[in-house]
Amino acid sequence: MVRVFLILGIVFSIVLTVISYGKRIKRPDAVSMIVDSDSGNEIDDLFAITYALIEPRINLIGLTSAQWHHHPNAGDSSVYVSQKINADLLRLHDSEDIPHPRGANEPTGYWGDTKPIPSDAADFIQEAVYDLDYNEKVTVVTLGAPTNLATAIMLDTTIIPKIRWYAMGFRYDSKDKVWNKNEFNVRNDLDAMDYLLNRPELETHIMTATTSADYKFWKKNVFDRMEYQGDAWNYLVDRWKDCCPNDEGRIMWDVALLQAITSPDLVTEKEVSTPPENYQRKIFVYTWLNAEKMREEFFELVRKTMEDELLEQQQNEKRRNLPGS
Repeated sequence: MVRVFLILGIVFSIVLTVISYGKRIKRPDAVSMIVDSDSGNEIDDLFAITYALIEPRINLIGLTSAQWHHHPNAGDSSVYVSQKINADLLRLHDSEDIPHPRGANEPTGYWGDTKPIPSDAADFIQEAVYDLDYNEKVTVVTLGAPTNLATAIMLDTTIIPKIRWYAMGFRYDSKDKVWNKNEFNVRNDLDAMDYLLNRPELETHIMTATTSADYKFWKKNVFDRMEYQGDAWNYLVDRWKDCCPNDEGRIMWDVALLQAITSPDLVTEKEVSTPPENYQRKIFVYTWLNAEKMREEFFELVRKTMEDELLEQQQNEKRRNLPGS
């Protein structure tokens, strides 16, 4: 009898695991999000924003700009560079109706002297929360330093339970469970990162530089598929030529995060504890991704988008040539 109960218990456990796993990997039908991007410092942000604009399951409700002052080419106005690139991408994809407010041009502080840096982007995040219905959350994706999100929360902490934060940043050893904050996005506003980690009610998901390092695009592949295929695609190619002409491959850190959100079946996400120096709470960290499949799906989406654009152009041309038009 004991043996029967043991077997039944094992079977029940397996069934429960399968059901839970199935729920975990189900792709969302739609995801509304605000993307906060330090577009001016790299090229992966541009590919990530492009993905957000062409992926039909993403409803991009806002695209805000972030500073990246620690970059050697940042100068004293890094957020303005990000803002221009964001505006360019929206224009090239006929999406200028998507709000794209500018973020802060400096971090929230140094050495613990943390303070909010008000901006139109921070105001926009707050307004997005205020417009939510009961029990809804807004997804905020920070592809760089989370200055704008931290500021929005500092100015009104009541919005915390209504936000789902996805961040690109940090390094993490999943085997030894060791965090490393010596990473570009963290260093551009360590105070903001720590402030957000220390908020116990803030739902947090992190794509680390450790995990996303496995996800690369290759120059030849990108150029072969995108060059001369239209202004929006040439913009990405030209940015690669200007930013990193000698690099045959680039890690697509930010694309990895957005695809992880829309395709949870291609990643592994684990619940872990925050770094020991922060408030101890549970957050979610991506520890593995299927780089080959993600890359394949990205470029298939690009191909499909190009086909749709060409078809639309042909239809518009026919309409223009109709008698009386």
